[in-house]
Amino acid sequence: MNKQLSFADFNQNFTELLNLQPQLLQLFEEFIDLRELIPYTWSLHYYKDTGHPHNNSLSAIVSALILQKLLSIPTVELLITFLNFSEALRNFCGLRTVPDPSFFSRFKQEYADDIESFFHKLVDITEPICQELGQTLTKEFGVNPAKVYIMDTTGIECFVKENNPKFFNALVKKLQYLNKDKPKEEIYKLAYSQMPKSAAADSNIKLQYINGTFCYAYKTAVMSNALGILRHMDFCDQLPGCSTSDLPQIPDNSQSSELPSPEEIKVLWDGKLLIPAMENFFKSHPSFSIEALTADSGFDDTPNYEYLFKQRHVLPIIKLNPRATKDSFGIPGINQDGIPTCPNDPSLPMVWDGSCQGKNRSFRNKFICPKTKKLSGGKYLCSCESPCTTSSCGRMFYTYPEDNYRAHTPIPRGTPEWNNYLDFRHIIEQVISRLKLPLQLGRILVRDRRTAKADFFLAGSAHLVTALLAYRMGAADKIRSTKALVA
Repeated sequence: MNKQLSFADFNQNFTELLNLQPQLLQLFEEFIDLRELIPYTWSLHYYKDTGHPHNNSLSAIVSALILQKLLSIPTVELLITFLNFSEALRNFCGLRTVPDPSFFSRFKQEYADDIESFFHKLVDITEPICQELGQTLTKEFGVNPAKVYIMDTTGIECFVKENNPKFFNALVKKLQYLNKDKPKEEIYKLAYSQMPKSAAADSNIKLQYINGTFCYAYKTAVMSNALGILRHMDFCDQLPGCSTSDLPQIPDNSQSSELPSPEEIKVLWDGKLLIPAMENFFKSHPSFSIEALTADSGFDDTPNYEYLFKQRHVLPIIKLNPRATKDSFGIPGINQDGIPTCPNDPSLPMVWDGSCQGKNRSFRNKFICPKTKKLSGGKYLCSCESPCTTSSCGRMFYTYPEDNYRAHTPIPRGTPEWNNYLDFRHIIEQVISRLKLPLQLGRILVRDRRTAKADFFLAGSAHLVTALLAYRMGAADKIRSTKALVA
């Protein structure tokens, strides 16, 4: 729960605002015009919504909400205080009057879908910028980072009673009183199994395991490119064919010895989210081209590999989930990374020698003996003391992704090419961290889906506005951070 605002907190935030305000507003006035970024459909919806003129224009309200995110102002009430005190802020936003908290609440609920459209328009606007920056970095990274995407899931923790530590502690004390003979670990396990599976305020606010702890939150999917620029955001209960009621839940039967762990529940969630999230992405941005998609082991599900490679022609770079690997492959001579091994020494993996696809032939990966050297002219020389074949080239082996998309990935696991893509994996964690901390997505005090959705896409929009501002002012190296721009 958020602590009560004190005068010291207010004074510190107000001082920071006064210090940042002149330069930040000057940059916006010079390089950004929000009126040209707002979708026309949103303007129609806003101005035709009532039969009388609004006190403030749509761009004025959007400017105020975007500035709230960029200045890390945690609540609407504090934003209103700043607007009342700062004439410069009011003039910059174009506000005739300062709205009250109920107006902002109604605005978010009424125009949540329009805010989502605003985010997607910003994605389209920033895509040429990403491609331009990616081209300049291709030589450095070996791949175009603008065409490498990273996906992850996260939760928007909500302001509900179930997230109050007192709620859980009361349940623990009750169980301790009724089960005095049980150890502490059993009491906590029993308590977690008896927690409500959803919040009373909204059934879509589910009990989840996020960042090493249980909480009640909306499940969301986030995708960025390897430049650290957001490309897609989605509420999981909005994904086609993937409502939260269809996803795995933390079980109620606490007596079972086969209960899945919280990490396993999260993996089951993530594995089912990739395909509907990607479908939603391509529906919003059909012209976008993705070279590879990197994700953690939570997305390690065979249908995901087949969908990405066969249907979308995207290289799947997904870490294996150890829990699902033990009996997954079952092919003699294939290790747990899907790499063929030496017939005489199973601990010795063969070496990837590229991929090929002839006319009317399936895509396949070629592997050669680890003791074979590739010579000029396409020739090979095997130096093995006890070769398993009479060929002077040594043993060669082909794998076909269509035989097992998960085992035989288009780029074999563990190769330098695979690791080159996988090295971008951490970027999505940095993006989510910026959404939750500087852009205040992790501190929203809401309990309804419409408002949470609006704040979710406002944070993403503020992130993209920062990228657009940095590019237009010639500071592409500061494309991810507002504080870096005004430093």
